[in-house]
Amino acid sequence: MCLWASVSLALYVAFWLELDNPVWAGTSAAIVCQPHLGASLRKGWYRMIGTLVGAVMSVVLAACFPQDRVLFLGALALWGGMSALAATLLRNFAAYAAALAGYTAAIVAGDLLGATGGVNADAAFLLAVSRGSEIIIGIVCAGTVLAATDFGDAPRRLAALFATIASEITSRFSGTLRLAGANFEDTQRIRWELVRRVIALDPVVDEAIGESSQLRYHSPVLQRAVDGLFTVLVGWRAVANHLVPLSGSRRAEQRPPSSKACRRSCNRLRSTTSRRAGRPTRSVCTASAWRRSRG
Repeated sequence: MCLWASVSLALYVAFWLELDNPVWAGTSAAIVCQPHLGASLRKGWYRMIGTLVGAVMSVVLAACFPQDRVLFLGALALWGGMSALAATLLRNFAAYAAALAGYTAAIVAGDLLGATGGVNADAAFLLAVSRGSEIIIGIVCAGTVLAATDFGDAPRRLAALFATIASEITSRFSGTLRLAGANFEDTQRIRWELVRRVIALDPVVDEAIGESSQLRYHSPVLQRAVDGLFTVLVGWRAVANHLVPLSGSRRAEQRPPSSKACRRSCNRLRSTTSRRAGRPTRSVCTASAWRRSRG
């Protein structure tokens, strides 16, 4: 329902303003719509940034290489590679904005280039303004509809997830200390699952920042909290690795003596007794060794 309302509103505004390609407004509204309000607002904000950066770069490239088609395409390819590198290094919606800056410049450049000849530099600015306006209209319409229909719960979900994960890490680590390193493979699988859940906190943090203006100023604190959970998991792994040899030696101490050890002890006892008392004790020692080996 929100998707339909967002796209319809974006198309209505674009047709009312008589823009060249209203489809870009509807497409942007559909892309920005997400299941949660914080994700939609965050994605819309970064889509706006990526669109503006890409449109400005297309105008700059057209101004630098107005008559040289080869250099213009080479500079555009270089900008696309830089955008892809930034999208690889960044995370979440920031990576999306970097990728968007690359292909927005390519979209605008595709309309500037003809079949032959250089770039139509005279139309570069108007075309960039037109594409940017259509995309921003779609973003604003989608944000307006979602803000009116969804009040957001990302901060509460984030707090609940932090509390649940921290409590589970504490209880599992206490269990590792009680077992003294036993069941190492089971605890290793549990740690992997907890690492996956801590990694999944990153987009939830982004959503919470998008919904709450106060959390935006405390984003370093949230990032340190996530890093702290990773540090605790690393410490848990180190403690478990140190406890594994200890549990092995303890099991070895609690293991009953083998039959060979029993025979050696009996032979030593028999020889000592024979020298002192002068009578054999073979049957007693043999019976004792047999009972210990059976036990």
